[in-house]
Amino acid sequence: MSSANFGSAAGAAATRQRAEVIDLVSALIAMVLLVLVLLDRVGAARELLTVVFAFFVPGRAIVSNWPRMAEWSDIGMSIVLSLGVLILLATVSLWARFWNPLALFGVVAAVSIVGLGIAVVGRRRAQASAPD
Repeated sequence: MSSANFGSAAGAAATRQRAEVIDLVSALIAMVLLVLVLLDRVGAARELLTVVFAFFVPGRAIVSNWPRMAEWSDIGMSIVLSLGVLILLATVSLWARFWNPLALFGVVAAVSIVGLGIAVVGRRRAQASAPD
């Protein structure tokens, strides 16, 4: 194996590992925030997690399952998509007169956790089926 091939294989493995860590941290943020909301806890931790969630987690769930988008800028696209999706959902729910921010958050958090889980499992399956 040439050094160029080894470098690209090592780089791809490092990229997969980085993506998996980001996905798992994002899912953890969503789960902890969901628990804090369900327990009706308030404070600085909930506010900080809310900001991180709103700016990153839903978009990360999309980007993780859309590899071509991650090639552009996985962090940047996650932020853009998170804000865009949350704004769209809030606007539609207001327009339809179904505005309930906690229910909307619960749905988005649950869908994000499922999406991140699917991405992690898919990445591991692809890695396991890849030739050495």
